[in-house]
Amino acid sequence: MTTVKLNSPVRRSIARHVVGAGLLAAISVLPLAAHVRPAFAQTLSDVSVADIAEGLLPSVVNISISEEGGPSGETRPLPDVPEGQPFEDLFEDFFQGEQGPRSRQYSSLGSGFIIDPSGIIVTNNHVIDNADTIEVTLADGTTLDATLLGVDDKTDLAVLKVESDEPLPAVKFGDSRRVRIGEWVLAIGNPFGLGGSVTLGIVSARGRELDGPYDNFIQTDAAINKGNSGGPLFNMDGEVIGINTAILSPSGGSIGIGFSVPSELAENVIDQLVEFGRTRRGWIGIRVLEVSDALAASLGADDPAGVAVGSIIEGGPSDGGPLQEGDIILTFDGQPIDNPRDLPRFVAEGRIGEPVDVEIIREGERMTVQVTPELLEEPEEVEEALAETEEPMDDGDAVTPGLPVSVYGMTLAELDDNGRALYQIDGDVEGVLITEVEEGSAAADEGLMPGMVIAEVGQDAVTTPQEVRSRIVELISEGRRSVSIMVAEPDGALSIKSLVLE
Repeated sequence: MTTVKLNSPVRRSIARHVVGAGLLAAISVLPLAAHVRPAFAQTLSDVSVADIAEGLLPSVVNISISEEGGPSGETRPLPDVPEGQPFEDLFEDFFQGEQGPRSRQYSSLGSGFIIDPSGIIVTNNHVIDNADTIEVTLADGTTLDATLLGVDDKTDLAVLKVESDEPLPAVKFGDSRRVRIGEWVLAIGNPFGLGGSVTLGIVSARGRELDGPYDNFIQTDAAINKGNSGGPLFNMDGEVIGINTAILSPSGGSIGIGFSVPSELAENVIDQLVEFGRTRRGWIGIRVLEVSDALAASLGADDPAGVAVGSIIEGGPSDGGPLQEGDIILTFDGQPIDNPRDLPRFVAEGRIGEPVDVEIIREGERMTVQVTPELLEEPEEVEEALAETEEPMDDGDAVTPGLPVSVYGMTLAELDDNGRALYQIDGDVEGVLITEVEEGSAAADEGLMPGMVIAEVGQDAVTTPQEVRSRIVELISEGRRSVSIMVAEPDGALSIKSLVLE
């Protein structure tokens, strides 16, 4: 029996918890695979589910692991559940048998599927997490020792390799991007240790998010239970379009809400695990903000599409690059950006070291720039960046001082000697010069005029046009509808203006 050691395993709970409508629900973890399909969707009258299942069952396997226990009396921890929460006891029932002394071996059962006749098998990371040995049982009952090729805890995927004298029956990946809500799907797996179980359902939703940075789950009502983790979700063409990974349930059993990692995300990760033994994700080193109506107006856009560049991460790929703070990103490599979670996922799945077209709006002008994602050597860096995705821009982040900026009908520039001479501004006045004010704008309505100098925004001193815009964007992201601006007349007289952020 081959002994498999996990290098620096990242412990993922076999259950997650979410709160919805006041009810604490257990989420048990599970996975899938894919391939391309015709433009029309088949119905149950077009195909025989029995025929499809018969052809797919041999490619789905059962996976069991064993782990040597620790010192006598040591227990395997349960997932964190807030004390006193409703249904707290259900978590204990769901994980029954996983506590107790670790001085003995214990086994865990899950599912997987063969994607290459040579013996390449896909499953969930949480199925084999912390394993000392991994065994794969084929549909005909043959048991083979497995070697771990690689894991990706961010998507909960793992790839195994078994050796067989004969080519093994493999399945293909389909294109999950073409899956429609309401389309029929099959789930095959090993629920509660009952191998080779087939369930039928539909795609209930797409693009579901739980708690991962790259979540983009397919939701299905096909019955998925404990032990289905790592098993495939098939379309009616027999292609893997998802990897069953999680269920939403107060009892640990199926209530018709299951989640699968889509093939569009999984296939690239699996290819990298096979080739490199780990994932190689790209990043571009920016933090982004969701674009509200007010933020779009402040940045010169007509509608709140895309995401705004909140700040540039110092030392990252975009530091000194073509993207600037305040740019609104509409598309990345031709893919439209609908919310702040889209961009990190598209970048992570994209090509590393190759320029990518990024469509942006900068001060009201639509343009295309090229950005080159770099290899993310330390995944913790992107985790920190993603954690700050929707945070206000930080004054300490890298900016490009001195460039003119347009915001709320004002054109702003650095206050230099030329500006002082042009508007006869007193030498003691410091701040940011207003050079133009658009008629009918929010700035014009408040009486702001060329030659005035902005000294403070929201009671914070400003010295560059970018700082003025950053502070206004920060206040918008906090939900403010107006902001106080201290301005100096050319003779140094100070006044407070209230700029309405609409």
